[in-house]
Amino acid sequence: MNKLKLQFVVCFVLLTLSAFTGCSGNSDELPTGKVYGKVTYKGKPLPLGSVTFIPDGMGKAASGEIQEDGSYVLTTYSKGDGAIIGNHKVMIISERDTSNLPAESAAANEDLSLIPEKYSMSPKTSGLTAIVKEDGNEINFDLK
Repeated sequence: MNKLKLQFVVCFVLLTLSAFTGCSGNSDELPTGKVYGKVTYKGKPLPLGSVTFIPDGMGKAASGEIQEDGSYVLTTYSKGDGAIIGNHKVMIISERDTSNLPAESAAANEDLSLIPEKYSMSPKTSGLTAIVKEDGNEINFDLK
């Protein structure tokens, strides 16, 4: 086989193998289901913060930023892909923005949390849980 033909065969084999491995995805990634919803506190949309889903079993936690209308979309591996399928403990954090206040200001040193601390201290204290399925999951939280 001449040198040019050999290079062509090697390139063809490498391209074919890379195409197959590219389609299989990362083997470390567990299947996810899209998760979105709304967070309210005392019946009103929570205007900022984050939602975190921690799987009961193995896998990476998912998180999403709370938007001004209280809505959120979770991400585990890539933007908006959701959370790992299965049972989760949930944590929600929402704090006032004090970045524009002087550090010595009394308002900057007040309690920053917009919601009771139990929701943000740990997934064990929040009391919030969720089940993520393969299909789209609308999971809303109404905090008291």
